[in-house]
Amino acid sequence: MAISNKISGIFSGFSFTNNIGKMRKALVEYLTDEGIKCEIKDGSVICEYQDGIYTINFAAGEDYAECGIVYESGDDSYTALDLAEKTFIADKTNIELENHAVVYAFAESLKFVSTFYFTSSKMMLELFVKHFDELNETIGLAIDVAKNVMQNDAEECEEKPKQIGFCVPEQNESVNGNNVAAVAKK
Repeated sequence: MAISNKISGIFSGFSFTNNIGKMRKALVEYLTDEGIKCEIKDGSVICEYQDGIYTINFAAGEDYAECGIVYESGDDSYTALDLAEKTFIADKTNIELENHAVVYAFAESLKFVSTFYFTSSKMMLELFVKHFDELNETIGLAIDVAKNVMQNDAEECEEKPKQIGFCVPEQNESVNGNNVAAVAKK
């Protein structure tokens, strides 16, 4: 019994779902044929699509393998939002779309993730196209929601009446050992 397990273990490395190198190679060939710039870096497939950088990782399994596609986006206008607004963007996007992509809100960026399982090269490529399209649809909606949140913030700032004197930093000066808010000039 132990010998048959060793033999099956040796031959399982030849199958597609147990060979991450084959998975990466098949994906890179597909993306290159589609005209998408990609490379294998640090064990991940990194591709550039429509000015965005996507990271694709694989995990091998006995009967199936897993592919994860990740896109991360963040800029100064996003980081300026408060935590509730960042959470709102992720929650609204996750609720609006019924697909496999999930949005996570972090302090510095939004992270978009889509994961799927497959049992063959053909299945991997078919599901990759489906999940990649869904991920891009999710990114588009999240950007629209973020623009609306930022636009609402800008409109609220314009609507608020500005009062004179509230932006002056508080200064304390000491006169004869007493703290006073202002000192008359002589």
